[in-house]
Amino acid sequence: MPVSSRGRPAKPEALKKLQGTARKARSPKKLKPASKKPKIPHGLSPQATRIWKSLGPKLHELGLLAEVDASTFGVYCQAYGDWLELTRLLNKLGPLKWYQTAESGYRNVIPEVAARNTAFQTMNKLAPRFGLDPSSRSGIGVADPEANSNPVEEFLFQPRVIA
Repeated sequence: MPVSSRGRPAKPEALKKLQGTARKARSPKKLKPASKKPKIPHGLSPQATRIWKSLGPKLHELGLLAEVDASTFGVYCQAYGDWLELTRLLNKLGPLKWYQTAESGYRNVIPEVAARNTAFQTMNKLAPRFGLDPSSRSGIGVADPEANSNPVEEFLFQPRVIA
């Protein structure tokens, strides 16, 4: 009988390391993904390919994108590309033309609005898997440049008054 998962999905180990919450005792032994860069899947739109080329290397460098994640990240990029294209189209039309009147007299939303909303929902579902939403990044800290200062440089370039 398959085990059903309950609660929140588990965070990727790379994201836990970036946030400083990773612990050896808590993390089960898992397969380490190959450090090989994933290839762009065939069939992505030109817009989705540009998104992949922009985000993919950054996520791979952080350890959040492995070769086995290529298809899921491809879906994210395609949804993002569709969302951008549909948003541009809807902006050209203007909000007053987002509706059409049916024969019965009711106003219906044009299909492009529903397609854009579906693409946005797909993006929102997949973004946390790659640390692409604010809540996934909330614990990721940036090193303070003052904390990594060199004591010799402090002595030479920050004179102190000796009393």
